[in-house]
Amino acid sequence: MSYYKKTPDIIIRNGTVVDGTGKPPYYADLAIVGDKIDYIGNLRDVHAPIEIDASGKYVTPGFIDAHTHSDYTIWGNPECQSSVRQGVTTEIVGNCGLTGRTRMGGVPFDPAGDGIDCIYSLPGPTYPRGAVAATLDKMEKMGASMNTAWLFGHNDLRMMAECYTPDCSEEQFSVMEDFLHEAMEAGFIGFSTGLESIPGNLSRPEEVERLVKIVAEYDAIYTSHMRDEGPHILDSVNEFLNVIRKTGIRGMISHLNVKYDNGTPDGYLEKSIQMLRDAREKEHLNVYTDMLPLCYATGMAFAILPPWLYENGWDEARKILADPEGREKVKGDCDRYFRFLAAGQWDRLLYLKPTHMREIGMRPFMELCREQGKDPFDFFLDVMQSAPDLVSATAVLAQALFFDEQTLIDTVIRDPLYLWESDSRTTLCEGPLADNNQNIQNYMSIAYFLVRYVRELGVISIEDAVKKLGSMPAHHFRLSGRGVLDVGYFADVNVFDLDKLQIHATLEQVNRYCTGMDHVIVNGVPVIQNGEHTGARSGRVLRHRQENV
Repeated sequence: MSYYKKTPDIIIRNGTVVDGTGKPPYYADLAIVGDKIDYIGNLRDVHAPIEIDASGKYVTPGFIDAHTHSDYTIWGNPECQSSVRQGVTTEIVGNCGLTGRTRMGGVPFDPAGDGIDCIYSLPGPTYPRGAVAATLDKMEKMGASMNTAWLFGHNDLRMMAECYTPDCSEEQFSVMEDFLHEAMEAGFIGFSTGLESIPGNLSRPEEVERLVKIVAEYDAIYTSHMRDEGPHILDSVNEFLNVIRKTGIRGMISHLNVKYDNGTPDGYLEKSIQMLRDAREKEHLNVYTDMLPLCYATGMAFAILPPWLYENGWDEARKILADPEGREKVKGDCDRYFRFLAAGQWDRLLYLKPTHMREIGMRPFMELCREQGKDPFDFFLDVMQSAPDLVSATAVLAQALFFDEQTLIDTVIRDPLYLWESDSRTTLCEGPLADNNQNIQNYMSIAYFLVRYVRELGVISIEDAVKKLGSMPAHHFRLSGRGVLDVGYFADVNVFDLDKLQIHATLEQVNRYCTGMDHVIVNGVPVIQNGEHTGARSGRVLRHRQENV
């Protein structure tokens, strides 16, 4: 007989509970009342309006994706289909210094958010006061099927201040600082930089430190796509750590890894990880890192180009690319970011995805080069030259073979410094939004951790895997009451049979959802029920509140 005497809203019976803390799995029933977990134990004689039989299945906390760009697309996909079908119930959005922009390809904003304009729906680059804070208000009014926690981006602060030079004037700093205060007061959880892309790559360390000091006042978090992830990665890690040292803020390095055969000296990844480990253990700095699980990944093709090419505007850049002599000069100065391309390894570039030439986005890059009889470098520059404006040029994505799987296993999968992330955008599997976001990472990255590394290879236990998607990100990002299955915690819950979790997206057929996530509950409301989306928008905007923990 059960000691629990209430009538809960939902009962999950007979499941194998993996609670998100790293503790071994155990068998139990789980009761949900409202938006909280109310009891875990024996519910044999208790009944509820909704009862889920989890026999032979795992019951886990909803997964927290530590690094996404879903703020680009969620406005046209509030049901967050590609995410919740992988069991993701919370995403950290606004990474890599990039906020205030969309990649919806003409898809209108969901009308449920009408009546509130913000930096995502206004044209910019300058914005009225209140437009940053209104982002969270608009998101709350629209509603979504998953929780979102928002970072504010450095690159967009610079654009809002119209600063495209290494040094900012005091007037430009005032604009950036005012908007950053507004973001923090509104409940953004922190600040992100993207120091490898324009215009953040023009900034000096002192500028970043000055802005992060503001964020530290709110006990928020600082995340960074570092200035270099190749030969100068040690300098970049040290630059990041110096910001943490000078401000005392919590920090996160985004997607820390090195691309193989990319000009980075042997051992630099291990040295980078050791720098973080020493920072935690010897200096007691609160720093972690994250990484996606795939050997291939996606980046901004624009970051390959030399900054001098576009310093006088994109129209001038197109003229330089159209001039044979200018083009040769550009070719001689593309040894950055995807450095293996400068070394001639164009076969590692799988797909080039320009929004202004969507017809080539699903065709293998080398196949297109052969078909057109063009040198790969020239074809790449042709695509960039054809971008009609700077926005279109910066929107070109390049998908390439980057990483070695054994290195991923030895670092991302096993190392306790790493959280898991997808570096993706929530999207649909059909329609204009799908066409404009044809990236396999959107459809399978989080599920891949479990399918590949827990089920197929067995290199990490289910309890340690779920911890990297549960208590670790919840604690580091200060997402109170999330990431753990325990009484009093929010009822973000997944129920699934790991053996039946299937990935259907491929590089050739990208837009396909995962299947096998049987039930996904967000704040006590079923969003996925028996494998089907219910249409519920029970996710919340997780606004930052200063905590003394």
